[in-house]
Amino acid sequence: MFNLAVKQEEEKPRTRCGYEPHESVRAFERALGQSDLVSTGRALHFAADIATSGGIDTLVKSIWDYSFSHIGIASPRIFVYLKKRIQEIQEILKRLPDEEAYKSEEFQVRIGELVLVVRDAPTRTVVSWPKVGTETHLDGWIRAVIASPQTAALNKVWRPEGDSPVLRSAGAELCKAIADGSLEKALFWIRWLFEEEVKIKKEVKGASLSTYDRAPPGCKHKGGVGLFILALYKEIYRELVGKQLVRMNEEFMCLLELFTQAGARKQILTILTQILCEVPKWKIPAAPPLIRDPVAMSQAVRQVPKFFREVMAYDPPNHIPALMKAFKTRGKPPVVPKAKQAETKMDAFDKALEDYFARQ
Repeated sequence: MFNLAVKQEEEKPRTRCGYEPHESVRAFERALGQSDLVSTGRALHFAADIATSGGIDTLVKSIWDYSFSHIGIASPRIFVYLKKRIQEIQEILKRLPDEEAYKSEEFQVRIGELVLVVRDAPTRTVVSWPKVGTETHLDGWIRAVIASPQTAALNKVWRPEGDSPVLRSAGAELCKAIADGSLEKALFWIRWLFEEEVKIKKEVKGASLSTYDRAPPGCKHKGGVGLFILALYKEIYRELVGKQLVRMNEEFMCLLELFTQAGARKQILTILTQILCEVPKWKIPAAPPLIRDPVAMSQAVRQVPKFFREVMAYDPPNHIPALMKAFKTRGKPPVVPKAKQAETKMDAFDKALEDYFARQ
């Protein structure tokens, strides 16, 4: 029995430095959110370990998740930067065999710079979405509470040939909340719309608040509430730009694109809504510089290859298929099927986002 236990332990997938994959990922994520110098070294060490052990996708996901959840509106420029740098890393991996890419200083610097820039960015408290009571989805509730007039942006987006009148009424309330700078009310109406969409789809198979085709290239679903909100946000943003109340064109368009591609759609919606509600109140309605001290950042980036050399001194990991699977699950237990769970309204909200914006 002892020998069997030892054998099973030896056969566990391990990273290049000998960690269990989920240990390496969790240690990286903890270090990413800490500000001291020792944590910077830990973050670079574990990033190098994960990246050179075949876990680059998991590393990138951790960085995206942290940026969406903890940086967000505090530094919107981060998303433009991440999109560009991650594309560069992917191009290196396409161009070179894995081990050769890992030894490349270009690859090492790109990974290390990602970690350092994200750690250097200011953070902001995670926004809590307001609750939506079940009574708000009873027949007649929306007609009893609507009080906001139609706006020019809404009239440009709403289409009678494919959009429900309910979508127009709630859209007017969403526009009013944004015009008033009320983030909480705006998020309430977004969540209400998605929950109302879920309710309708349950009652009538195939039904939707919107069937009008607003899908960007690569998006599987052609209609739905989410695409309506994106189209409405584009028009509201254009109006704010025309009034010189916001100057975040590249950042805003990047987030709109990420919303149809990435998984953190709730966080992206939050940031987009914050830009429309909060940035017009800023003294300078533009994204602050991404890197606060370019000289210090340049000096830190020069140290990155040292961390990779320490990690690359170890042999490449074994059990690659099992290692890749372990990175993907992050050591989490198997997910219980949705049919066996008590679905909450927030589950339905998140599932609606996934359903409407899942890529082919």
